[in-house]
Amino acid sequence: MSYIKRGPDNVESITVDTIGNKGKMTITQLMGKDKAFTKVQGWTDDFDSPIHFLHVLDMEPGTEIGAHTHDGEEEIYFIAEGAGEVTVDGETIPMGKGDAILTKDGSTHSFKVTSSTPAKLFVVEAGTK
Repeated sequence: MSYIKRGPDNVESITVDTIGNKGKMTITQLMGKDKAFTKVQGWTDDFDSPIHFLHVLDMEPGTEIGAHTHDGEEEIYFIAEGAGEVTVDGETIPMGKGDAILTKDGSTHSFKVTSSTPAKLFVVEAGTK
């Protein structure tokens, strides 16, 4: 197949506790498979490249994804709605709608919703090894 199209009308979403248990997030797995979320529908054969997944995170104000480190992966966070701050290796970076950040392999990072409205993030993870 030369293309794959998916949207919220033909994939499932699941609500889970965030890393560090500082709120809940709803994950919609659009493409690929996040090995960390075994209960989320996914497709391990979507990509011919080192991309692991594309998913959407919906998070309420004040929700935090706790600090975690990837070994062998990079992640891109793209803010589609709301605002937040990412802390990467001790440096805190404010992010608003339309901003993206790449966290490199081996970095320790976290995310917190700082807006008074929910945040919607698109997250892409790719392997480096």
